[in-house]
Amino acid sequence: MELKDVVSVTGMPGLHKILGRNKNGLILESLTDGKRFGTNPRQRISILSDIAMFTEDAEVKLANVLMTIKSLEESGKAVPDAKADNDAVKAFMSLALPNYDRERVYTSDMKKLFVWFNTLKSTDLDWANLDKEESAEENADADAPKAADSKAKKAVAAPKKIVPSKTATGAKSKTTTPRKMGS
Repeated sequence: MELKDVVSVTGMPGLHKILGRNKNGLILESLTDGKRFGTNPRQRISILSDIAMFTEDAEVKLANVLMTIKSLEESGKAVPDAKADNDAVKAFMSLALPNYDRERVYTSDMKKLFVWFNTLKSTDLDWANLDKEESAEENADADAPKAADSKAKKAVAAPKKIVPSKTATGAKSKTTTPRKMGS
């Protein structure tokens, strides 16, 4: 399983694995209890590979933060759980991501991150491939501004045509402007 296959759904606790798609949304399986369900279009779904954490300089992908937490745990540091003291959570977060933005990253976000880490640790997540994916994404991100600049230059070169709008009968539609009231 890869990080792009794991999602978080608003209003539902825990993490979920994508099994497939249906006409209204996704078919998911809970990583904690294994129950399967379908999502509806009103639910917001966040793919873990797209999530980033705020730092003072830029944003850091969640995969990088998870790899750092894993290395800290392997070195003997205990990862706080959801019921840990706020000071302990902030102290561990400063070890995992020293330059995180202390104004925009809340303690509740940190606790959720550590709960997600503990959930992913007990699954069949491919940790070795996770590190390789991040290095490939960093290389792609370095090339992305060059491509975006060339697209922006092309967009400036071609002016847009203004086409008058028409009603269902084919006649031009009138523009609605407010009338003057009074004299």
